[in-house]
Amino acid sequence: MQTESLRNFSQVVGRVMILQALFMVFTVLGLGIFGFFPSLLAVMAVARQYIRETAELSIVKMFWRFYKEMFVKANVFGLPLMAVAVLLLINIQHFRQVDEAFSQVLIYGSYLIEAILLVLFIHGIPSIVHMEITFKNIVRGSSIITLIRPFHTVAVALMIIALGWIGYKISIILAVFLIAPVAYLWIQIALHAFLGFVTETEG
Repeated sequence: MQTESLRNFSQVVGRVMILQALFMVFTVLGLGIFGFFPSLLAVMAVARQYIRETAELSIVKMFWRFYKEMFVKANVFGLPLMAVAVLLLINIQHFRQVDEAFSQVLIYGSYLIEAILLVLFIHGIPSIVHMEITFKNIVRGSSIITLIRPFHTVAVALMIIALGWIGYKISIILAVFLIAPVAYLWIQIALHAFLGFVTETEG
C-alpha cells in the first residue's frame, strides 16, 4: 500500500515536471504573452485527463493537441482580463499618490473589480478546459460556484495570490517554475467544485 502510494506520488511529480517544461517552452513559442494562457490551459487539460484516468496519448502529444485547440479561445478570454487587471493596478498605484477622499473610493472600487476578475479567472480558466462554455455562462457559473463552493474559490485565490507574491517579493523565476504545480492543484479543486455544482443544481 505504501509502495503503491509512493509510486503514484512519483508519477504525479514526474508529470508535473514534464508539464512545467512544456509550459515554459510553449509560452516562449507563443511569444510570451500570446503563449501564456494557451500553455496554462494545456497544462490543466492534460492534468484533467490524468485525474479522470482518461489519458490515452503521451503527455507531449496531449499538450500539443490542447495547445492548438485552445490557443484562440484561451487568449480571447485571458488577455482582456489580464489587460483590465493591469490597468486597475496602475490606477490603484496612481490614486495612492493622491491624498483625496474620492481617490480612496476609486481605490476600493478598483480592488472590488480586481476581486471580481479574480473570481472569473479562477472558475473561467478550468471551465474552458472542462466544457464548451460561453463568456456569459462563465460569469453566471462563476457566481453560482463561488456561492455554493466558497472554500474552493478561496483556496485557489490564495494559491494565485501566493504565486504572485513569490514572483513580486522573492523571484519571478521561482514563480514561473511553480505554475505547473499550481495549475495541477487548481484543476483538481475545480473538478471537485464542478461536481458539487452539478450535485447542488440537480438536487
